[in-house]
Parts: sequence; structure tokens; C-alpha cells
Amino acid sequence: MLALVIIQTYWLNHAMRVKSHQFKQTVNEAFHEVIAQLEKNEIYNIVIREINIESSDSGTLVFPMGNNSSNNNFPGMDTLLLKGRINGILNETGENGKVDNQFDRTLMIKHILEKLSKKPPDIQDRINPVELFYLIKKTLRKYGISQPFEFAIKKDQTDIVYRTPGYTEKHKFVNTFEQTLFPNDIVNQKNSLVLYFPDEHKYLVRSLGWIGYSSVALTFFFLVVFLGTLYIIMRQKRISDIKTDFVNNMTHELKTPISTISLASQMLKDKSISNNDKNIDHIAGVIEDETKRLSHQVEKVLQMAVFERGRVKLNRKETDIHAIIKNVIQNFSIRIQNKNGKIVYDLNAKRSTVFIDEVHITNVLSNLVDNAIKYSMEAPLIYIKTENNEKGILIYVRDNGIGLSKEHLKKIFDQFYRVPTGNIHNIKGFGLGLSYVKKIIEEHDGTITVESMINKGTTFTIFLPFT
Repeated sequence: MLALVIIQTYWLNHAMRVKSHQFKQTVNEAFHEVIAQLEKNEIYNIVIREINIESSDSGTLVFPMGNNSSNNNFPGMDTLLLKGRINGILNETGENGKVDNQFDRTLMIKHILEKLSKKPPDIQDRINPVELFYLIKKTLRKYGISQPFEFAIKKDQTDIVYRTPGYTEKHKFVNTFEQTLFPNDIVNQKNSLVLYFPDEHKYLVRSLGWIGYSSVALTFFFLVVFLGTLYIIMRQKRISDIKTDFVNNMTHELKTPISTISLASQMLKDKSISNNDKNIDHIAGVIEDETKRLSHQVEKVLQMAVFERGRVKLNRKETDIHAIIKNVIQNFSIRIQNKNGKIVYDLNAKRSTVFIDEVHITNVLSNLVDNAIKYSMEAPLIYIKTENNEKGILIYVRDNGIGLSKEHLKKIFDQFYRVPTGNIHNIKGFGLGLSYVKKIIEEHDGTITVESMINKGTTFTIFLPFT
């Protein structure tokens, strides 16, 4: 994929360079023609000022005498026609076949040469910017270039005496074309014309045509497919690793109660111990507790399997969420006391009745409190708060546990994911609790978010709508 991208990039850059070279060649040719035409126009104007063209049909034609006039001032008379008329007058003869004495060609030519040999006027007096704009535009179109352009007239190669409104010297990604104005002057004043095309880069890109666009599109498509495939492979690998850890963890979790039940049953079967010494009630209690624990673990796995297949059915009814919270706190009170911890609640919601499945929401809150206890390295302090907004009820569960990094925050609701605890191995579970919590809340059309800081604790925020 990398080789394909490099080859396509090289090809496009090469094509752009070729197009750029062709564009520069074309513009330079047109630019030379503009400069030459400016010089011709000035010479024609000087010649015209020295002669009068008489027309037998329409009387005497007097040409404009302004400094900025050119052959463009004469509608219907192109350069060749104008030159022909001038040559005709220069060669005009009388009735006797000799040169007409009323028209002294030698004197006229002398005057013309004197004017051409004198130091020319300032550049701003020699060029009409409006006429120059239309001359450039016409010449560029002649060469097949219709792109917008900007130009400036420089005096002594530094001072800008005229610039188009959009001209700037800080343009990027475009070529600047500069030519000396009136290069054949006897006294060179080092004036120049600067030209550039603001949309040159866009023009070059468009000039690549459908081949260039299709090349970019195909390269982008293959890149997206490749990256998507790579992402899926990495995601599947991560899921595979998580599932492997889950199987190992589940094996350990199921093996412990099974071993305890097996040991208790062996004690009951041991005939070398009298029934009075066996403490049958205690052994039966151990078997019952471990059986419940085993059943609880299996139930968790089965619940997640049901969710994965989309078969969950919620038994929703109007329920007081405050009553559920108090019940959960009571269930964990003994466990909290054994760790010298404390649960504080602040039930501020004025409307606490919501349309929920009581059993599943109880499991959700129990999971959050259970995690808060498990991941507290010191005496756990758990704070539960409720409040209302316009659409429902908000439940906050905050602890003073070990906290989570940003990396783990993104993954804690993933199935089978368990937050690493370093060298601490006393935290048990399948990594199904928070995945279950998120699915239950979403089934209730609610949301759950989490905020956490390392060694500062974690806060879960649950929103449940009224209906």
C-alpha cells in the first residue's frame, strides 16, 4: 500500500511538473508578444504624430496626439493596415512621378529618429494600464489561457507605479513572470512588467483531467480499504486477547467454588470423622454459599449472551429510584463496615418515580457500588446523589478509588474488558459488569458517562428519562 501511494504521488507530481512547464512556456511566449506589441504601439504613435494622412474620399484624418494612444484607437484599422497606410504616404509621389515636395520624407524621418533617440518619458506616461490589461487578456486568450491574472508595473525594478487591485507580493504556490518593458530603448530605464496567476495551482490540477482525479480517488479508496482492514484485524486481535483473558479468568472463578464444594463433600463422605465432629451445618452453609456464588457467575455470562442475541425483555413499571438506592446501600452496608468504609447519599430529586425494570436497575447500581468497593485501596467512601432535569433523573455514583487513565476510560464499557491493577490480584470478575450496566441503561433509553482521575476516584453519571 505504501509503495502504491508513493508511486501515485510521484506520478501526480511528475504530471504537475510537466503541466507547469508547459504553462510557463505558453505564458512566456504570450508575455514576449505583449512586450513587443507595447513597443510597436509606441513607435506607431510617434510616426503618426509626424504625418497627416489624407483621404480623397473622407477628407483629412487627424490621428489622436495623446501620449497613450495606440493603433487600438483606430476602429477597424489593424496593425497591418495602419503600416500599409504609413508606407503609402512615405512613398507618395506627384503627378510627374517624382516625390511630392509638400511631404519631405527625409525631414520627417529625421524628426522620428530624434524622438526615438531621446530619453523616453517616465514609464507611467508611456503605458495606459487599462489598455495594457486588455492587451494582456487578449494575447493570453490567443494562446488558450483564460485564467484570472494580476500584474504590476515596476519602475527601476523596485518601485511599483501601478498594480491591479488583487496584486500582492506574498502570493504562494504560483509562478511569477517578469519581463523588461521597452527592452530596445537606447537608454534603458530598467522598467518591468510583473505578471502572475492566483489560480495557477487550481488550473494545473484541473488540467490533469479525469485521469488525475480517478488516480487520486482510487488511491484514496484503496487506502481507506487498507486502513479499514487493518483496523478490523487489530480490533479482532484485541477482542481475541480479551476473550482469552476472560476464559482464563472465568476458569479460575468457576474453579474456586467447585474446589470448595468438592472439599466439603469429601469431608461429609469421610467416615473416619464422626458426624458430631464434622459440623454438618457449617459445611452445608459453605456448600450453599459457594453454589450461590457459582450460580451468580454463570448467570452473568448467560445474561450477556441474551443481550448479544437481542432477546432481553424488560419488565418496566413506575418505580421509585430512591427506594432502589436505599435498598442497594443496605445490601452493601455490612461489606462497607468490614472495610471501615462509608456510603453517603444525597437524594435531591423531587420527582424520583421513573418507568424502569426494578431488577435490572438494582443490578446496575449494585455493580457500580461493588466496583467502588473493589477498586478502593483504602477505606472506601462512596457518595450517591440524585437530581432532576427537564426530561428525567440524574444519578451520580462517586468513589475515592484508584481512578482510571484516559486510555482505560475509553474501554471500560467494552465486553470482557478489565482494568489492569498491576501487581494486585485480589480483584475478581469477568469484565462483564460495566458492559452489562451500559446495555441496561441504553435499553431504558438512558445514558451513562464516566469521569475519572488517577488516585482521585471515579464518578459515574446515569440519566434515566421519566418515560
